[in-house]
Amino acid sequence: MHPRSAAIAVAVAVAATFAIGSCSPSYDAATRDGLRQQVVAVAQASAAGDWDAAIQDLDVMAAQLSDAREAGRLSDDRFNAILLAIELVRQDIDEAIAAETDAAERQRLIDEQARLQQQIAELENQQGEQNQQDKPNQQRSGEDKGDNDGNGGEGKRGDDSEGHSGKGE
Repeated sequence: MHPRSAAIAVAVAVAATFAIGSCSPSYDAATRDGLRQQVVAVAQASAAGDWDAAIQDLDVMAAQLSDAREAGRLSDDRFNAILLAIELVRQDIDEAIAAETDAAERQRLIDEQARLQQQIAELENQQGEQNQQDKPNQQRSGEDKGDNDGNGGEGKRGDDSEGHSGKGE
């Protein structure tokens, strides 16, 4: 269980117990038990980090609370106290959702940075390998040129392929 989830679950249980448990004798047992069941459901969902379920359970609890008030099974003061507890828990859940979203985004950015660093390292390795392959090619190309005497590799100036000077012979 995530520490934040546990803290919210405890807050739900404590707030609802004080709000529901201190009801006047005219508070009917069915309403009390129904609200307590919702408190347990919210606390369990919060403890599991299932924020959507926790919010849905809070909504069900608020609806039961409104129904009990309209049916006269719950005083306005008790209704307001329990509704305040529900809203405080909802705020805690919203904060937990925001914290998890921030943590997930932070982790996504860390993962992306690691992926990019890996790509950079791979590109640097490829570049280093390419440079190593290019060095022997550069050395060989310098050796293959031979003497550059300006005659296109045809020997001394004025001589033909048979060794004649080409001066009137």
